[in-house]
Amino acid sequence: MKRVILSLVLAFSLQSVSAQEVTFTVNSGLNDPALQSAVERTVSGLLTAMNTAYAIKGMPDLSGVPITEGAAAGFRMLWNNNPFRCDESDIVEPVIRTYDGGYQVRNIPLESLDENGNPVYKEMVIDLDDAGRITRVNKAIEANLYRKIMQSGSEVTDLRQRQVILNYVEDFRTSYEKKDIDFLEMVFSDDALIITGKVVQRKKGDRAIQMKPEITYTKYSKQEYLDRLRNHIFPNTKTIDVSFGTVEVVKHPSIDGYFGVLVRQGYKSVFKSGATYEDDGYLFMLWDFRDESHPQIHVRTWQPYWMNEARTQTIPEDQIININSFRITR
Repeated sequence: MKRVILSLVLAFSLQSVSAQEVTFTVNSGLNDPALQSAVERTVSGLLTAMNTAYAIKGMPDLSGVPITEGAAAGFRMLWNNNPFRCDESDIVEPVIRTYDGGYQVRNIPLESLDENGNPVYKEMVIDLDDAGRITRVNKAIEANLYRKIMQSGSEVTDLRQRQVILNYVEDFRTSYEKKDIDFLEMVFSDDALIITGKVVQRKKGDRAIQMKPEITYTKYSKQEYLDRLRNHIFPNTKTIDVSFGTVEVVKHPSIDGYFGVLVRQGYKSVFKSGATYEDDGYLFMLWDFRDESHPQIHVRTWQPYWMNEARTQTIPEDQIININSFRITR
């Protein structure tokens, strides 16, 4: 009887280990067999380490994974926000050549749990160098949005610029889940204009006639905004989940290097007190990519998508902030 029980336990353990293993295979994009093997081993190792840690509710062991210190630190920050796993055992994807001479793997499926235990599905993007070592791990813009934006470029320079922009937009989005104040400090220009909108319901007269809802705006300096994140929001928040429903990239009509990025953003957070917060709105960013090694955000605005609590009235299209809402002086 003991042998039967031990056999069952061993079989279950082997099945659990097998379920945690992930095999990544490159199907295109690399002509160097040695580099392809290195990339496949590296990505497989990261995803397997991730699944193993998720199963035992621990921190992934990256000691056997070729990864830079910066990428490992960023990955752990992301993991501490809300652990995740890859829910597929075999993944086959192409490798993309990046603008800086490295490589990128996209469309890695992720699953995590929200505060109610419901599954949340997203995708991961992994950057690697020419030795097959991981240099960056982020939550990715969904595959259909990424393809749509990349295919809208009509010239080679457009494609390169869009890849640069989308990489930084993914960095920006993931920085909130990582609570990475250093990245936000770096990417906002010193004179950045940061605006947040809030819907107010106005009433008039003794009989309290309901008037059309309006949006009031609060303006922050870079330091005011970052201090608010550093001293209040990030320390008191357990988990943050940021999602992009739509992404539009528009080149400035007359100034090279300036781009407007407008996204429909969903934001959910759980505070350490157990309270929750959620909003849905338009996030606009005015990016300056004249120095691609150190791009800057000059404007960051947020406007609510819904104008009423019943969610039957959306913000008028002509009120959505975009690249034409600001006059740029050089």
